Amino acid sequence: MLRTARNLPLGDFNCFETLDVDEAREIVARKFCSHRLERMSASDRFNACQNRVEGKRLSLNYIRYGADVTIDPGELSDFYLIQIPIAGTADVQNGTRSVWSTPSTGVVLNPDRNTTMRWHAGCEQVLVQIERSYVAEIATRMTGIGLNAIRFQPGLQMNRGPITVWTRRLRGLFGAAASGQIFRHPDDPCQRQLEEALVMSLLEVQVNTASHFFKEPAAGTAPAILKRAMALINERFDQDISLLDICAFAGTTPRNLQIHFKRELGCSPMEKLQDIRLNFARHLLLSDSGNHSVSEIAEMSGHRHAGRFSQGYKMRFQETPRQTLRRRRFC
Repeated sequence: MLRTARNLPLGDFNCFETLDVDEAREIVARKFCSHRLERMSASDRFNACQNRVEGKRLSLNYIRYGADVTIDPGELSDFYLIQIPIAGTADVQNGTRSVWSTPSTGVVLNPDRNTTMRWHAGCEQVLVQIERSYVAEIATRMTGIGLNAIRFQPGLQMNRGPITVWTRRLRGLFGAAASGQIFRHPDDPCQRQLEEALVMSLLEVQVNTASHFFKEPAAGTAPAILKRAMALINERFDQDISLLDICAFAGTTPRNLQIHFKRELGCSPMEKLQDIRLNFARHLLLSDSGNHSVSEIAEMSGHRHAGRFSQGYKMRFQETPRQTLRRRRFC
């Protein structure tokens, strides 16, 4: 991340600088959450600093501690935290996943997973704090499906294909914030659009429990008939609805609706309904922490026949529901 004229990101927006560990912990906790902060070596020079600008639903930050420290916040609860070293390294554990974080490998901390970190001496990081409810809101608006417990793959490979586009967008935000162009008025429409774009692109490029939803073709500028049909499917996919139910809501005939779906989305209405049910089931399986069985998840996603659900799921994702659940990729 490019540094400002003061040689630090967001150098004109300093929150604090201190040589005292307890003071640093207390001030950082006010903006993030309660946590344990401990020095690992008495010989390192502790020299903590935080710079920060706040938007409507997210904030940009720069933090350093100077010394080798461990940070134990537990579960972040209310926010995601993206950390990218601009110097030095850190060991990060989020849930069952470990990341060796470097300037080429950032980390996305999921709010519902226990987090522990060790920032090695000389580590400096830029951080993006995003409200948990905002990520769910954006994901729901993007897909039309109520998606709440979204969990990201923690390792953020900064030099990998699509991630580089998101990284450039983030670099631009830091630069514009440092120059005072944005983050001045949280309710500024331009600010809202920038925050939305950053979260939308993160959902699209960083692997998460709902990634398969963002690969689905969108209705775009499709006819109102198809949009009404999709609204019903998205809202009631977990219930027993038939083709005639969809047609009645859309205000058209089965043949006409079939034509619109095939032309715009390349599938029939019932095939689209099944796709959404399978996608939602995969989201639940990937994000489940052992709270539900496969049969319960099948029921929650609108499948009433366990055998047909397993067969359709394997055809769609090349593995059985039990295999997905057993791998616990996002736990």
